[in-house]
Amino acid sequence: MSSLQHQWRSMVAAGALLLLPSLADAQTPPRVADYTFTATLDPVRHTVRADGTIRWTNPSSVAVSELWLHQYLNGFSGPRTYFMRTRSASTWPAHPPHWGRLAIESLRTGDGADLLPTATPDPAVPEDDSQLRVALPRAVAPGATIELAVRFTATLPEMVARTGYQGSFHLVAQWFPKVAVLEPDGTWAHFPFHANSEFYSDFGRYDIRIRYPRGYTIGATGPRVEGPALVDGLMEQRHVQEGIHDFAFTAWNHFRRADRRIQRVEVHVLHPPGNERGAARTLDLLSGALPAFERRFGPYPYPVLTVVLPPPGASAAGGMEYPTLITTGSFWWGPRRARDVEYVTLHEFGHQYFYGMVASNEHRYPFLDEGFCEYATARVMEDLFGRGGPLLDLPMLGPRLDAWSWEALGSSGIAHPLALDLGADQFPTWGRYGEHVYSRAAIVLRTMERRLGTRLFTATLRAYVDRARFSHPTPETFYAVVREQLGPPWEAFARTAFGTPWRYNLAVTGASSAREPDGRWRGYAVVDREGPFDLPVNVVFTDVRGSRSVVRIPNDRVMTIVPYDGSAALRSVSVDPEVTLPLEERRLDNARMADGHHAPTLPLIGRVAYWIAFALGSVGP
Repeated sequence: MSSLQHQWRSMVAAGALLLLPSLADAQTPPRVADYTFTATLDPVRHTVRADGTIRWTNPSSVAVSELWLHQYLNGFSGPRTYFMRTRSASTWPAHPPHWGRLAIESLRTGDGADLLPTATPDPAVPEDDSQLRVALPRAVAPGATIELAVRFTATLPEMVARTGYQGSFHLVAQWFPKVAVLEPDGTWAHFPFHANSEFYSDFGRYDIRIRYPRGYTIGATGPRVEGPALVDGLMEQRHVQEGIHDFAFTAWNHFRRADRRIQRVEVHVLHPPGNERGAARTLDLLSGALPAFERRFGPYPYPVLTVVLPPPGASAAGGMEYPTLITTGSFWWGPRRARDVEYVTLHEFGHQYFYGMVASNEHRYPFLDEGFCEYATARVMEDLFGRGGPLLDLPMLGPRLDAWSWEALGSSGIAHPLALDLGADQFPTWGRYGEHVYSRAAIVLRTMERRLGTRLFTATLRAYVDRARFSHPTPETFYAVVREQLGPPWEAFARTAFGTPWRYNLAVTGASSAREPDGRWRGYAVVDREGPFDLPVNVVFTDVRGSRSVVRIPNDRVMTIVPYDGSAALRSVSVDPEVTLPLEERRLDNARMADGHHAPTLPLIGRVAYWIAFALGSVGP
C-alpha cells in the first residue's frame, strides 16, 4: 500500500500462453496453492458467486491434519470484527451502509468428504471469522497434495481498504478463501485480519474465469487468455498466471483504456472518462520506471501490468498492489512538478518486487515489504527525476521537497521509538505503524547506501532480491546477505537498526578558539552523540577567512572533544555535513558558530526559508 496515502493523510489465448514459460525460464517459483475458479460478478447486488478448486501441496517437513483458510473479506462483515475493532476511526465508518462478507457454501475433498461441518473460526479471536480452521479426514504428508472443491459468495462492502464498490465501480480483492502459509517447520502462519496488516500467502497458479454483464470493462491479475465472449447471456474472460500469490480484478461500465508495450510487458491503464492525460502520464512514467526497477532489482517476470486509476469518490481503492495489478491515485490534474501520484504509482509497482516476488510475511514483518519498497521508490524517483527524487519542485512556493527529505521528515521526531521488525498488529496506531515500517525503515537503508556507496549497496540489495525471489524471506535472510556481502559489522548495524528501538542524533554543543603566543589559533569543538551507531564522521572547522579543515572522528563515544589548530580564529563547526547518516533525527544542531561569532542576520522571511530548506535538505544528495 502507498506510504503517501498514510503520510499525506489482455491478449489472445495463444499469444498470452506463449508468454507464460518466460516466468519459469527466469526462475521457477514453487506451486504450493493453485486456484481455479469461475466467478460471476453481479454489479447490482455487489456480489461475486464462484465455484472451483483449490489444489494445495504440503511444502513443509511435517504431515498436517488441518488447513487454515484466510477469509479476509469477513473483516468487513460487522462492527465487532477484529479489523473493525483495530481500525482508525477515519478509515471507515463504524456503521457503513453496506457490510461485506465471504460465505463458503460448500467445501469438499476430491472424494466428496464434507469439510464444512467441523470448520471453525479461531476461538482465540472472539467475534471474528476472518480465518477458518478446517479439519481434514486424513493427514497430508510432506510433498503430498490435496484438492478441495469449493463454492462461495463474496458480498463486497462499500469501498474500504482497497476493496469493495462505489456506485458501479468495483475493486474485487481478498474475495476468495485463501490457504494460509504453512512454514517449513509445520507451523501455520495464520492470523486475524488486523486494520494495520496486509497479507501472506503461497505461490501458485491462478486460472480464473470472470463473468460479468455486457457493457463492463474488466482488468485483472495476469494476462487474458480467452475472451471476452458471450456465454449464457454474460460476458466471460479467462485470466491465467503462474508464480503469484493473490488475484484481484476490477470492473466498471465507464472505464477507458490506454495501452502501451514497455519492453516485453503489455501495460494497460484503466481510467475514468476524461482522464486521458492521467493515463498518458502513467504510461510515460512506467516507460522509464519499469527499466529502472529491472536494472536495480532484476527482471519483472510477468507479461502484463494493469494500472487502475479509480474514479472520483473511490479514493479508498487507490494506492494498493496485487500481482500484476496496481491501483494508484485518481487526481491527475496537478502540475507536472507535483509528483505525489507518480510516487504512489512507483511505490505500488515497486511492490511487484517487495511483496510480489520477494514475498515476505506482510503481517509479521511489514518493514520487509513496505520499508524496502519505500527505499526502492525513492531510489527510482532519483533515477527518473534527478537528485533527491523531487516530489514537489515549484520554486514559486518555496524550497523543493524531495523523496529522501520526505522520508527523513516521516522518520524524525518519534516520541517513543519502536523496533522496526514488529508485527503489524504490534504497532498501537496506524500512524506509528507508518512512520516506522515505511519512513524509518527506508532511512535505515538509505543510511547504509550513503555509508557504503551506491554501487556496493545496490549490489547487496540485488543479492538479497535474487536470493529471496519467489520465496518467503525473513529478516534473517537479509542479515545473512549483508554478512556475506558487507561483513559482520554491517550485519550488526542492520540487526540493531531494524531489531531494536533507537534514537540517533549528533550535535555540536561547543566550539571555541584562542590565539596563542606562537600566533596559532587553537581550540576545540564538542560533538555529542545520542544513540547506538558508532560510525565515523567528519568534523569540519571553518575559520574567519573561510578556510576549511576536516577531522575524521571515530564517533564511538557519547561526547568527543575535537581539537582545532589553525592560522586564523575559528568561526564555525559542523559535523557530518556530507549527510552520511540520514537516520539522524535532527540536523539543525549539527552546526554551531564558535564563541564570539554569530550567524549573519537575514530578513525574517529569508531566515524562515533558509531553515526550511536546511531541514528539507537534511538527507543530502
